[in-house]
Amino acid sequence: MTDMPLGTLPTEAQVEERAVEIGGAMPFIAVFKREFKQYFRSPIAYGVAFALFLFLGIYFNGFVSQVNGQMPADTTLIPSIITFLMFLFAPLLTMRLIAEETREGTLETLMTLPMSEWQFIVGKFLAVWAYYTVLLVISLIYVAIMSMIGTPDYGATIGAYFGAWLYGGAVLAIAMIFSALTEDQIVAAFLGAATILVLYLSNTAASALSAQSPVLANIVRELGLTAHYDATMAAGILRLEDVLYFVFVMIAALFITTRIVEIRRWRS
Repeated sequence: MTDMPLGTLPTEAQVEERAVEIGGAMPFIAVFKREFKQYFRSPIAYGVAFALFLFLGIYFNGFVSQVNGQMPADTTLIPSIITFLMFLFAPLLTMRLIAEETREGTLETLMTLPMSEWQFIVGKFLAVWAYYTVLLVISLIYVAIMSMIGTPDYGATIGAYFGAWLYGGAVLAIAMIFSALTEDQIVAAFLGAATILVLYLSNTAASALSAQSPVLANIVRELGLTAHYDATMAAGILRLEDVLYFVFVMIAALFITTRIVEIRRWRS
């Protein structure tokens, strides 16, 4: 890194470079720290958190008032609602990750740092997944409240929250593809939301195809998100195939994002 005149503030890219040099063998940690801190300075991230917990609070209050001791305390409802809402919130959390770097011209500078594109992408992904994890942990307050008014099934709760954590990681990775594909954050958010919604509605499409082609319907169902969460993890049932599905989606989406960033680097 070049020396700067006394009194000159370092740019964000220069701070990043210094952090990567200190990071040594794991430079993606520097990217992770930078992006994770950025979420706690971003009005969009706070807006997402506010909207999420406002909706959850209204729904939870209505649910408790309606049940009124007549039904068991179902603590799997909250993670199920969060996973449904992720088609809106995941693109909002990821739209700036790479699109903003491209629009401001800092992506090329960051790509000159001593780290690979894969480390760069993984660092950003882990940051947004960590922020999502924070939101998920905060939502456990509803489990605590339900524990005071009923006797929830903690096994089902653990399974539902673990599934929601993996589900969130998968859709965030998918949304990152479009942040790398375009420098327009609104376009990235729209394309990400549309793609996630299509994957969420795969069961509906599979039901429509079942009469014409049962084999195709089964393929469509298995490719979708809900087949690996709503019917199993949301009920506390953990299957290895469901865990592997979400892990594979994350790896595949991050691989595609990395290839897109590499192409942008070659063209610059």
